[in-house]
Amino acid sequence: MTRRVDPNLLYELKEFGALGVEKCINCGNCTAICSLSKDDDRFPRHMIRMVQLGMKDELLGSKELWLCYNCGDCSETCPQQAEPANLMAAARCYAITNYAPLKIGNLFCKNPLLGGFLATVMVIFFSIFMYTERQTMAADQLKLFGFISYEFIHNAGLTAMILIGLISVVTIVTMMYRIARVNNLSVKNFFTGAHTNWLLALWDAVMVQSLGQKRYREECEAPENRRAWYFRKWFVHAATMWGFLGLLFATALNYFLDIIGVKATGAFVPLWYPTRLIGTLSGLLFMYGVSVLLYKRWKAVDKAHSFSRPSDWIFLILLWLSGVTGFIIEIALYLPGAPQWGYWMFIFHVAVSITLLLLLPFTKFAHAIYRIVALYIYALKPVAKQEPAPASAD
Repeated sequence: MTRRVDPNLLYELKEFGALGVEKCINCGNCTAICSLSKDDDRFPRHMIRMVQLGMKDELLGSKELWLCYNCGDCSETCPQQAEPANLMAAARCYAITNYAPLKIGNLFCKNPLLGGFLATVMVIFFSIFMYTERQTMAADQLKLFGFISYEFIHNAGLTAMILIGLISVVTIVTMMYRIARVNNLSVKNFFTGAHTNWLLALWDAVMVQSLGQKRYREECEAPENRRAWYFRKWFVHAATMWGFLGLLFATALNYFLDIIGVKATGAFVPLWYPTRLIGTLSGLLFMYGVSVLLYKRWKAVDKAHSFSRPSDWIFLILLWLSGVTGFIIEIALYLPGAPQWGYWMFIFHVAVSITLLLLLPFTKFAHAIYRIVALYIYALKPVAKQEPAPASAD
């Protein structure tokens, strides 16, 4: 079956940062050097060919797009300087904007000034909003949002979080639908029908690959490219992820303990208190990971970090601000007299965190979800077809 070449996709990907892809001569060196590329997952060469031919549906329906960890080996060894690693990263950013029902992702992937401006406005808005509604100072002080009731604020926040949750679900279903369509399946085939080991696949995707970083740790970095363990890519990535999850767990645990009435005695909460200890250790791990990621992009230490998209910077800066403001708040809590600047820092910290969560489906943050889905589909194995028993000689 012949296919008419559509160059529009190539030009679209260039707007997302796929620089140099037109230089590719399909020599296959990038796929040969990639330790994650298998017989059935021929990336990045397969992805480049899709872009060159304008195969948009096939590109967006490819699970291989999310199996790449952007180690940069393909770009390091490309004889044409076609930057295949950039193509993979740009295609992921392109997919994020296409999976989501709204096109807000374009602001962060293609328009750095507008994307950064939107994130800044959101942080400022939420900071002012919380201050004017919850401030405990003099009653005659300016209250910009005084006409809004607390019940409305609570319901609006809850509605926004539910909406973001629904959008996230829609994006995941959209991704799975595209993959199913490309492979002539239906979404239900990922849970029933042709596959019966979906629970094992889910365990492998979440616990073994995502949390355990197995493929990233054992296969992604060639031995000759490995640095000190604390600077290796998988460890920095794992530190960021585990630190974030630890902070999330500490926050949820603190909320649960408050509900059941378990609190630290006295006004002073010791550092060894479970939620405080988990939060502090997780915060240190989180800040280390994010700081190293920012440093690598700032210094462009290797091919994988030589070109950074606006979405990369915005996502990492929001993560870093949420972490560093959290530590400043903790310092304020242990200082005598409860300094007033701790209150302002708390407002800013919550505003940054809310902005980060609300932008989850539209920024690079979404890759954490899409990668798990892709790893899950990758781990699925078709049910072996039973051959009919041979006829009896009798």
